[in-house]
Amino acid sequence: MKNLMKFTIAITLFFVVMSCYDMYKGCKNMPEQNIGTGEIINNAIVSDLNVIPKIDYIITSDSQNVFYISSLFSDSVKVFNLTVSFDNGSTYQPIDFSRYSVLGKYTDGDCRVVFDRNVTKNVESKKYIYKIIVISCGSCEKLGISMNWVLIPKIEDDFFVEFIVEDKRWKE
Repeated sequence: MKNLMKFTIAITLFFVVMSCYDMYKGCKNMPEQNIGTGEIINNAIVSDLNVIPKIDYIITSDSQNVFYISSLFSDSVKVFNLTVSFDNGSTYQPIDFSRYSVLGKYTDGDCRVVFDRNVTKNVESKKYIYKIIVISCGSCEKLGISMNWVLIPKIEDDFFVEFIVEDKRWKE
């Protein structure tokens, strides 16, 4: 009886390991995640709020940087603000909206995912283009999610922002 139990456990572990291996098959040598390029302040990590509605965000002032979250289990409402770190996440501080704007766009990807973010400024057409390439790999449910918060220099009043999302499968 003990041998049958050991055999059953060994077979179960084998299939679990193989299924995990299959989920990540072909995911070697994926690019490293970075904050972003172009107009993005590349040493600024914006705090993440994954509990807010998954819409496009263009935050240019303190008054827009207020998120009210209510709980189904209590009458209380929590207020959140995005903050920024310039020291690799050691400390966070309020965002100075006289100098910066924040862009955010919800995206998701498969088992392993890298978000390639780039913000370009087109002076002639008076717009910023925030392009996110979602590079996914693996064969499981969408586990990699991000609001893709980025800090950029203050957006001029007469400029607008266009969001573009492109999905790519990683091929080794």
